[in-house]
Amino acid sequence: MRTNLVKASLAIFAVGSLMGLLAVSAGAESDSSNSVSHEHDSVNVAAEHHYNSPAERANDALLITEVKSALADDGVTDNHVVAVDCDHGKILLSGVVKSAADAKHAGDIAAAAQGVTGVKNQLTWR
Repeated sequence: MRTNLVKASLAIFAVGSLMGLLAVSAGAESDSSNSVSHEHDSVNVAAEHHYNSPAERANDALLITEVKSALADDGVTDNHVVAVDCDHGKILLSGVVKSAADAKHAGDIAAAAQGVTGVKNQLTWR
């Protein structure tokens, strides 16, 4: 019981921290959109998420963090505009990468993250 309480508290703290960071970096307080830009490319993801509990929101926030981290560790999205969103375990990738192979590879990386239930890969390439 205490372990579950600690996990829930950490998840809520993580979400609160992430939400505060997003609000500061995006200049907004809404968690329903995500914008990224780089030189002449830009991505704007607008989505409404309907969560039944703070734990569901926390789980999605943690999955976004895990996928972004995995993409950064791999380097497939370096110097490219990629936005990551999550709704009830389903990851949405959007933006621009170098090639079709990189887009597929990024989707595979996202799908491999623990807890991801699906990936909608909307990445394009130049």
